[in-house]
Amino acid sequence: MKLSSLRVYYPWPCRLGERARKYLKIPMISPFVKYLLFIGLKFLKFTIIWPITAVVSIGPTKKCPPIRNQILMLSGSSLAHKIRTKQLSCVEVVTAYITRIREVNQSLNAVVEDRFQEALKEAQAVDSLIASNTKAEDVIATETPFLGVPATVKESISVQGMSNNAARSNVNEHRADEDADTVRLMRQAGFIILCVTNTPELCLCWETFNNKTGRTNNPYNLKRSPGGSSGGEAALLGAGASVIGMASDIGGSARLPAMYTGVFGHKPTPGYVSNRGHVPTATDKHWNNFFTLGPMCRFAEDLPQLLSCIIEDPLKVNELKLREPVDLKKVKIFYAEDEGPNSITSDRMCTEMRDALRRAVHHLKVKYGIEAKKVHIKGLEDSLELSAMIMLRMRGIPNVFQKSENDPDEWNSVTLEVLKRIACLSSATLPSILYAPAKCVADRVSDDYYKTMLLRKRDIMDQFQELLGSTGVFLYPTFPYPAQNHYQIFYNLMNTSYLAIYNVLEMPVTACPLGLNHEGLPMGIQVVGWQGQDRLTIAVSQALEKEFGGWIPPPE
Repeated sequence: MKLSSLRVYYPWPCRLGERARKYLKIPMISPFVKYLLFIGLKFLKFTIIWPITAVVSIGPTKKCPPIRNQILMLSGSSLAHKIRTKQLSCVEVVTAYITRIREVNQSLNAVVEDRFQEALKEAQAVDSLIASNTKAEDVIATETPFLGVPATVKESISVQGMSNNAARSNVNEHRADEDADTVRLMRQAGFIILCVTNTPELCLCWETFNNKTGRTNNPYNLKRSPGGSSGGEAALLGAGASVIGMASDIGGSARLPAMYTGVFGHKPTPGYVSNRGHVPTATDKHWNNFFTLGPMCRFAEDLPQLLSCIIEDPLKVNELKLREPVDLKKVKIFYAEDEGPNSITSDRMCTEMRDALRRAVHHLKVKYGIEAKKVHIKGLEDSLELSAMIMLRMRGIPNVFQKSENDPDEWNSVTLEVLKRIACLSSATLPSILYAPAKCVADRVSDDYYKTMLLRKRDIMDQFQELLGSTGVFLYPTFPYPAQNHYQIFYNLMNTSYLAIYNVLEMPVTACPLGLNHEGLPMGIQVVGWQGQDRLTIAVSQALEKEFGGWIPPPE
């Protein structure tokens, strides 16, 4: 399939004509209103959230136990090779990861439910298969490339028989009747699922906490957040308690946790990886344009094969050319250090993060002779407004206000639930309650104004398509700062625009770690490509891994 045919996903014009461009003259939210929002969040930060979180974080830094078992230091591909060549038994590998999960989960609180006993039985079956010599090594490598490799899965992605409730307060329990498509394909590739991991309620926050499982902590500093909503996956990966994970991403749900915990997270081009089997899902026709399931892992070498395994249609795998080598000397590099000079709402990268990005650009230039160009994409300064309003306008998204589980668009009283929350009588978490007023604001936007946002989105996409095409990548901040103290995300919500805009633009992104800062916290960037160019973002991330070390275990 030609790259241009990917446009069938879009209900909007593929190129803006002169008649359409007149809508771009309609003003977005005025700078004055943006300043008010900015000042309001800063007031909230310095008067309430920062003082509370600062006091709570007083004391020595708490970290995870160090990694002792060298099996935990091997990539998924290496483990698969050693298992099928009988250098390691599958039981030995699975036992090592179960032991590590048990060791760190008391500190991390990342696991919702485990299936350790079933996993050990499956590992024994793998060892029996390999010992029987009924299949040649090359056949095993082809048919089940990750045979015997343990993996973990975000609890919102269904694993048969396991919890699959996304911590919903209005649904006491939900267990998966069957595997999500991605989990089924993972099993077919040979993976052994160990557990399902923690999420915020309905995956509606960039901090991983809920009233059922509790709060998940960052392995690099237990007083810090692992991000969200895939924070449980990220915490286990960063701690060396998982090597491969399956996550989901809308608004940066996989990429922020990946950066916070120093691992790789990939948001695929929409339309390639099935989203079936995720809780929540939505009935809106645009949902699958913005929401994607995708892999997280500690070693970038696993990403191409892993992404291939979770795409069911072989033709789509071929379209992405994931098995073809990338000549990095022919890749064009572009970068930006913020959303642009006119951005009011978002913060600039902190000094260490900015320096890490510049070192990445310099390395690619010296190592591969790539002349990176700093660019400004017109319209990125409106990322917050575009991503928030366009995604909030979607209908049929499950929420804590809905009257029945089957109809997310028919709500109970929002005012009553808010009052119950104020009186501490509601079991719903604050982010899930705040969805309602945000949704109400977006729904009251005029049609002309909404059309303007869609055209601005298309204009930004046109710029990226022309700039990147099939040979370029864009290096861009993931977030202005490394992992922060728990709950400090609430005064940093505007900075999530660095992430969410690429869900709206429907582009593939790889979150790539770039070492640790002076406090021992991971830093990282996003490697962005045009649609269908996932292999470029992954290849550049692999190159940066060689220079910066990729995942670095939490310091002892």
